Amino acid sequence: MFNDNWLSEIKVIIFDMDGTLYQEDTYLERYIRYLLEGTEHEGETEAAIRAGRAILTGEHPFQFGHFYHTRDDVALVRQEESFVQGFSWEGNAIGEIARSYGALSSEAAHLIHIGDPWGVAAVVSHKYKLPEGKRQSAFERVRKEMVAAPYHFEFRSELFQAIEELAAVDRKILMTNTYLESGIEFLNYMQIRHLFTEVYCGAEKPLGLRYYFTKLLGQGYQPHEILSIGDNPWNDLHPVKRLGGKTCFISPYSSSDPESWNLRLTTLDELEQLMRAIQESTTRRTLTDGEDRAEAYK
Repeated sequence: MFNDNWLSEIKVIIFDMDGTLYQEDTYLERYIRYLLEGTEHEGETEAAIRAGRAILTGEHPFQFGHFYHTRDDVALVRQEESFVQGFSWEGNAIGEIARSYGALSSEAAHLIHIGDPWGVAAVVSHKYKLPEGKRQSAFERVRKEMVAAPYHFEFRSELFQAIEELAAVDRKILMTNTYLESGIEFLNYMQIRHLFTEVYCGAEKPLGLRYYFTKLLGQGYQPHEILSIGDNPWNDLHPVKRLGGKTCFISPYSSSDPESWNLRLTTLDELEQLMRAIQESTTRRTLTDGEDRAEAYK
């Protein structure tokens, strides 16, 4: 299933948390309800929930991999650093208009990447022009519910065991954009803080990931020795691929993102298998060439 040739060379793994170490989207309906609750748009809640679900299943004009333009309420399709197509909420194509936006970087302040269910909720909140305070309170309410009964999410202890047993790499890093308080609550709920050499909450990916990757290069690691694993390509994978690192995209959803990745996984079972494959391939290489990199790092 996996290519041992490059897996055995991995020395650093950077993990995302939400959507990567656990997979859960049942919170989305509650999130949208909380966003619209008590607002002038509350009567549109059911329609907004249906639209959110349609984005998840690929039945909406807005797709995973698109960029939502908060100012103009359109979804834009990226090719390289420019936009080549776009769609209105109703599904009307806006080809020439999309191309007029120019470079991706120039529009960054107005863009939300639709890369995971959190991004879908962000689209809904901006589409209805909700104030920042409303968005933040709904987000925090959902995050706290996710680690408490009756809405707490399930996770796979077998995956965490495989990560813990992965001793063949130098460093296992966790980077999440989640703010510190919620990040700690989720780590404690899953009981996984001890699995990682370093943990960064509020990591401000993608820029934060690019900065950290560059820092690793300055410490002597080679790009091909670093693997980033995540469910949001723009945040978790693009910065690493651009600098020559290895990438693993894990998501149960289809994506219109045109990039190709070193690995494309769907389930947590597959991620567990990847962890064991890296351990086995590196151990096999160590036995062959006599190099114990984990011991050398210590």
